[in-house]
Amino acid sequence: MTATTAIESGEAEYARDLARDGYAYIPADFYYGNVFRDRALTELRADYRGLEAEFGLGELDPYSPGNRYRRYAQLRVEPDSAEFEYGRFELYKQTKQYNPQTGGVVREYPLISPELQENPLLRRLLQSDIEFLRRYPRIDADPAELMVGLHLFRYLAYPGDPAYSSPNWLHKDDENVVFIHLIGLSGNVVGGDNVIAPNAKQFETVLRLADVFDTLVINHDKLHAVTPIGTSSRNPVAPARRDILLVTFQVRGSA
Repeated sequence: MTATTAIESGEAEYARDLARDGYAYIPADFYYGNVFRDRALTELRADYRGLEAEFGLGELDPYSPGNRYRRYAQLRVEPDSAEFEYGRFELYKQTKQYNPQTGGVVREYPLISPELQENPLLRRLLQSDIEFLRRYPRIDADPAELMVGLHLFRYLAYPGDPAYSSPNWLHKDDENVVFIHLIGLSGNVVGGDNVIAPNAKQFETVLRLADVFDTLVINHDKLHAVTPIGTSSRNPVAPARRDILLVTFQVRGSA
């Protein structure tokens, strides 16, 4: 099986999992063994360092509590292609239906740096997500017709001061499909587990993204949440850190 065939086969399998179960777990090995397979180890490490460094440039989210630092971009995808460009092409706003805390508010976050926009590892990761969408049977539109968002989140938790998401418990997103890629996780993190639930009274699974590029993909079928993170360290200078890259695909008018 060629590398291209393996990627296509894997993406199709995970897309079926998402359509059937409402979520799909993609282990980091899929990306290392397929998507990044032709990158030399030295290049891969350099690209990763560039990606990870971008999280340190994030600004504290002024719209929500929770010790989250953010950067942002949107993607304009070319029809029938995995190529795209970065930018801010339309307003970013969620609905109160799905986000009662900041729904209805137009939010502006710092655009990712020009250096990250040139990062080959990030581009390949995003191209994989785009091709996944083309194999996902429950969205008929091409990714070029969707609203595509790129969100960099850094969670920093200190003793007595945890970090958490918004909304901070079980919810659904406006977007039809959301990729949650783990980019970094410090060894002193407590919590940060992903929860999947069919309804507000019953849990289906709890999983932990532990290895860099472990990925969870979710749709509208299930509720989901990430548990708050704390720190096992008593040293306030070394916070617990969780870096997440969210890639969101939304059919216009579907929220």
